[in-house]
Amino acid sequence: MKRDRYTLRGRVVKNQSQSEAGIRVELHDKDRQYDDLIGVSRTDTQGYFEISFTKEDFRQDPGETEPTPDVYFKLFRDSEFLGETEIRPDFSLEPLRTPVTPPDPRQGPHQVKQEGQATSYSIELVALEVPNPEQSKRPPAQPSKDKPGQLQVVDVLPSLDQIHRTGRMASVSAPASSGGDLQGIVESALGGILGHIQRTDNPKTLVDTLTQTFTARQVDGRTVYDWNPQSVSVRASDLGGGITGAQASLYHRAKTAIQDGIRLLNALTPLKPSADRENMEATRAIIRTEMQELLVELGARGGPRILRVDNLFQLLLGEDADSGNQRPGGQLKKLAEYFGLVRGQINTVEEEQNYSNFLTLKDYLQSLRRSWVDYKRTQDSSAGAYIGTQLVRLSQALAVVAESVQEVYRIMELFFLGPEERLSVYIDFTRAKADEEDMELPDDESSRPAFPLDESSRPAFPLPDGTGYSFENTAQLRDSMSIEGLLNWVWRFASEEGPLLAKSGGKLGIRVISETSDRLMVLTQATTYTPIPNAAFRREGVIRALRDLAYQLYQVRQLAEQVTLPSGDTPDDLD
Repeated sequence: MKRDRYTLRGRVVKNQSQSEAGIRVELHDKDRQYDDLIGVSRTDTQGYFEISFTKEDFRQDPGETEPTPDVYFKLFRDSEFLGETEIRPDFSLEPLRTPVTPPDPRQGPHQVKQEGQATSYSIELVALEVPNPEQSKRPPAQPSKDKPGQLQVVDVLPSLDQIHRTGRMASVSAPASSGGDLQGIVESALGGILGHIQRTDNPKTLVDTLTQTFTARQVDGRTVYDWNPQSVSVRASDLGGGITGAQASLYHRAKTAIQDGIRLLNALTPLKPSADRENMEATRAIIRTEMQELLVELGARGGPRILRVDNLFQLLLGEDADSGNQRPGGQLKKLAEYFGLVRGQINTVEEEQNYSNFLTLKDYLQSLRRSWVDYKRTQDSSAGAYIGTQLVRLSQALAVVAESVQEVYRIMELFFLGPEERLSVYIDFTRAKADEEDMELPDDESSRPAFPLDESSRPAFPLPDGTGYSFENTAQLRDSMSIEGLLNWVWRFASEEGPLLAKSGGKLGIRVISETSDRLMVLTQATTYTPIPNAAFRREGVIRALRDLAYQLYQVRQLAEQVTLPSGDTPDDLD
């Protein structure tokens, strides 16, 4: 006889907003003697889990007849115990669904504690589905009497809802045994291999990333793929950008030099008999590691971090870029000292060849450092940034803007500014005006705004770039807009319109991104200085979140402006 099953769905949240995949969630029933383990599940990529159980699962002891369980949760990351929630006695088995008005106390948050101390984890319950009495009375399916030998076919393939996730709730609709929907399973597997969650809706980007991560080679007539773990900075950009221009030239030169240099480093032998072998191997390992890190950094999509590369060269060669046959500083100098790599120690041709290998390694790194210095000079060129590198940075900046819009939504929800109310609250941008304290000079002169602060020329409100927006320009913002309309515009621009413009329009599309982000920056900043008679909107948390969003739009504009238009297409040439 099939028992009636309850299905409890929830989400594990870290630091109030983050999600973590692979967390083991255990649901327990508190009893006087032995607690019952009701069910176990694991979180998917968005932190959701699903546990199915029957009444017999919390009535495991002989003679137990309790109508409802006294539940609590335990969380584990592999074998690591993360904590448990407080006991919720007499947990109702009535249906729980969202949205719930008024809020159901069973929803949570269930704070996770360890040894009495609160942790960064909490559990939010989403739904509790109860058995359908009509379905439990339905007799089991019987084989067809017309065809007694016919086998019963059971469809074990995932449903369309499981394959195509259309919203947040779809990710928790899969059975607990499957570990999430098919989309979540694929993303989780790719995340474990690639080191980050990879979008699977862009086949070209996915193929490019897999090509970088795996290297093919032939072994005994068959193809073997070597896994090369990639850092987040070298993955393919969603906009299709990559390593181009001067960085591509520097990277390919560094790849050859460092690969050959590591082979020479591994082949070095000491020239002095009293060499300390432990110090030799330790120094060799340090140099090898730093050279590998140097190659990864020079090949970073979006451009290498200048301070990071400078530090690596300083560790390898010392403060000054030596040239010729002078002995370098840094770890290479220690290598020469520990190995005794000086001309006075040479007796045979083999030893001279060994010394030549060291000189070749030193020349590789010194030449590469001079090329790096030349590369840094090209970054200040008036020709603008390379479009391939800039597309990666734009992709990251637009993703940040899209995430920030979701953060604004979450903060507004905390202050009970819901979707319907956001549609009804309109912004009259022409009334935007900063208070006098917002226009005062800060104590730090380096952070003072660039606009004048006398009464006659004071702007209406400050912008994130330190300039001011004049009253004359503010008066041109005549068309009002709802809060929801503005946020939806920013989100669509960051997640759909902006990436499409960059991918299909090249430099001309990036110029449109610059203009649109500038407009949205002004509107978002003006919203925070507009007198809106809504108590929830005027909360400090909402205002700060919107100003952070305006600053991130300013950063998108700055990145887009670094890409200059092609020759002959500037506005002056069109006259």
